[in-house]
Amino acid sequence: MPADIVKNVPFQSTADPSFWMKLGEHKLNTIKLSEDPFAIRAFYTIQSNVKHRTDITAPDPVVLVPGRMRLDEDSIMNDATEQTAQHSDDTGIGFCKNDLVMATGSMKVLNTIESFKTVNKNELLNESCLQALLKACGVSTNGEGNDAETEDLDALTSFFCLCHLDLKTHKVVYWFAFPVLAPVTGKSIRFQEKEEEDEMSSQLPFKTGKDALVRFYKAVHDLRLERFAKGLGYPPFFIVTTDNERGGDTCLDLSHENYAHLSQEDKGRCKFAFLDPTTSSETNSPAPVGWPLRNLVAYLVLKLGLSGTIEIISFRPSVIRRVDSESTFSPEHSDNDSSLLIFIKLPAKNDYLWQDKNNPDETKYNAMGWELNARSKPGPRSVNLAPLLSAAHLAKQATDLNLKLMKWRMIPTLDLEYLSSMRVLLLGAGTLGCSVARTLLGWGVRNMTFADNGTVSYSNPVRQNLFEIQDCEKGGRDKATAAAEALKRIAGPSINSEGHVLTIPMPGHAFNAKEEESVRQDTEKMQELIDDADVVFLLTDTRESRWLPTVMARASNKMLINAALGLDSWLVMRHGGNKDGRLGCYFCNDVVAPENSTNNRTLDQQCTVTRP
Repeated sequence: MPADIVKNVPFQSTADPSFWMKLGEHKLNTIKLSEDPFAIRAFYTIQSNVKHRTDITAPDPVVLVPGRMRLDEDSIMNDATEQTAQHSDDTGIGFCKNDLVMATGSMKVLNTIESFKTVNKNELLNESCLQALLKACGVSTNGEGNDAETEDLDALTSFFCLCHLDLKTHKVVYWFAFPVLAPVTGKSIRFQEKEEEDEMSSQLPFKTGKDALVRFYKAVHDLRLERFAKGLGYPPFFIVTTDNERGGDTCLDLSHENYAHLSQEDKGRCKFAFLDPTTSSETNSPAPVGWPLRNLVAYLVLKLGLSGTIEIISFRPSVIRRVDSESTFSPEHSDNDSSLLIFIKLPAKNDYLWQDKNNPDETKYNAMGWELNARSKPGPRSVNLAPLLSAAHLAKQATDLNLKLMKWRMIPTLDLEYLSSMRVLLLGAGTLGCSVARTLLGWGVRNMTFADNGTVSYSNPVRQNLFEIQDCEKGGRDKATAAAEALKRIAGPSINSEGHVLTIPMPGHAFNAKEEESVRQDTEKMQELIDDADVVFLLTDTRESRWLPTVMARASNKMLINAALGLDSWLVMRHGGNKDGRLGCYFCNDVVAPENSTNNRTLDQQCTVTRP
């Protein structure tokens, strides 16, 4: 590379694991099958306390710290998220993270890894970002004109991300781009060597002197206070003018309007500055500079129509602190400054026009900026989130995954939030109770209560899928508590399950005076459980045990679902819990009252498996 070509150090993407997890939720719940780009945001600032890397391509090893475009869980915006970085303090006055440059970008999530591999990345970048860059630089879509009216310079610090999410394995393949308008080959941005000083860049503190540097920092501080009042972040680009009569500097936001209002004298001596997120141990001229310079130069050429040589400040303060209405300037802020004053020979406007390969007689603008991968080669990166996720999180997400995928095409109205918060009471923890509970887990139900008075016998585990042989030992564990604990072992700590040992009073089953208090307590407890539930499943093994819960559910207007099995028949019936009238119940067609169905029956007729 010729010595006078400006070496720009590209951004590196740094996405927190929280960003990718939030993106997974956004994919499942919001964008679903859509592959349309959507807006996200990121931020960057100066580099400090960052592990440096050595650029081994330099003749002498140079410590380079590239600018980092950072993303976290707040980067993904939804309807409930403001489109800016604004928050509110205790006074209710809006403010933002004004120690950071807030950048806006877009993301495109592809549904298959095959489409990620085959999509034309350069065409996609131009399709997604070029028009916004041209608009910011005042170029119309046909390459003519220079609109000086309202402008949005966010595109000068924008970014783009293409990715594919494998939600089952928690792996992400992604590729970030930081688009810049690129001059044609052979017309790179160059330093302009100053003949009288024989230099192309210099350390700003040595160039200006301590007093002038303090005045410059004071002007930057004043600009930040103005932006704070507007709820804006750190200025990525700004104009610096010097009033020799007053001996002070003024900093203005970079804009066509602010530049146009300068006098011809001020235009001739003003400088342009950008916050440089790149640091380097290189002190000799020319030093590498940050990626934002490229779009700043394009803006100066295409929007402001500048030409020739200009002075640009690569602003690298040692520290940036947030400001508010109470902030005051301290001269110490300018200590340890490592900013550069660089002299740039601007390209011509036509240097940004590339020959169209499809139409050799036509020209077009071109965007570039795809990030290199970890091997410093053009290509995507990947991240595996599984090791970073807790077992509880993985279990919960895996449970919900298929249900959420069903919402994409099959059942868009499926209310998974309602299911996950619904409180279910299961009366009976036998074959039906265990099976219903496992099925409810599959539908995302997380709050279940069992009620049963039985213990686990050796014949149960083969038919009742929440029990194991260990549950049968020492007389058998209580079915209700054993089933509740099994649900937590199966589906993780996100499951809220409990068991209550109680007996349902039944018609035809007499009790003596000593048992009366126990029966009363069980009845009151069952009424309490029914009142607390949203849905009651009646899964007992005798017909008469369904009588009292049915009456209670009707009295409390609770939805009750009866499930009953016979040798050659089955019945599922819902009643109660409706506002528009009564529904029939399990006993509507009875001509006789329920009675003891096991009295005076042989062993096979008493068996819950064979009894119809």
